[in-house]
Amino acid sequence: MSRLGELQRRFQRCLLTPPKDLARPWVSTGGRAMPERQLAVYVHAYPARLKEALVSDYPALHRSIGDEAFDGLAQAYLEAHPSHSASLRHFGARLAEFIANEPAYRRLPWLAELARFEWALGEAFDAPDDPVATIGDMATIAAPDWPDMAVAIHPSVQRLDLRWNTAGMWAILSAEQPTPVTASEGSAVPWLVWREQLTTRFRSLEPDECAAFDCLCDGGSFGEVCERLTAFIAAEAVPLRAATLLKAWIGHRLIGAVRTGHRDAAHKVTPSECAMQPLDRRDAGRNISPR
Repeated sequence: MSRLGELQRRFQRCLLTPPKDLARPWVSTGGRAMPERQLAVYVHAYPARLKEALVSDYPALHRSIGDEAFDGLAQAYLEAHPSHSASLRHFGARLAEFIANEPAYRRLPWLAELARFEWALGEAFDAPDDPVATIGDMATIAAPDWPDMAVAIHPSVQRLDLRWNTAGMWAILSAEQPTPVTASEGSAVPWLVWREQLTTRFRSLEPDECAAFDCLCDGGSFGEVCERLTAFIAAEAVPLRAATLLKAWIGHRLIGAVRTGHRDAAHKVTPSECAMQPLDRRDAGRNISPR
């Protein structure tokens, strides 16, 4: 290893596992500060920058528990999941999982769900800007091809099941002047999170829409979507309902490419993209809420 490489290795080791005595013989004594003080700047700056990244990714979570508690959470997370990437973007990816499995946070059972929701918002915003299907694309599909038609779900789309009033809590905590909010639990409600142009949006789903959309997430065809809907409405009402849902999904830019006769080519939403993570309170009037 070169002298530079060895120096870099020692410096990295000091940052990741700081010794009690920071006086190191390989740090220059000719600077304006003592060697241990020079190293201390970086030893403290490194975890501080990682914590700043978590605050940036989880602002509502930060507000919900306050500075001191969030700093403790961030420190515990950093120790359990040190960064292994040059980018900070995905450093906080496992925070919700960490909170859910950490006994210290069992007294706040809604906290992990809030973290999942907030991370989903970030994932939707940062997703690739892939092309989306249009109503014009649908008009080119011949009637006999509709039953086998499959679609690619846009990569910004996230599917969550929320048991707490998480979306409402997030909205209040994200306001310019947050007001007190109380977590309340109920039965799981399906939600969509996605990006519509430069705005991240979210809304809850009715049971029949959820079943139909999940069918598409699993790679199902339009015909299979119609079959799913027969469990909720009369068979004669299914085609109109299915077409209405599809038109709405296209209008909200949830659908990518449309394929006919090549179902395997359609993008299936993976568990990481379509995370099923358990708000008992639905969005008022089913409004689509921007981030």
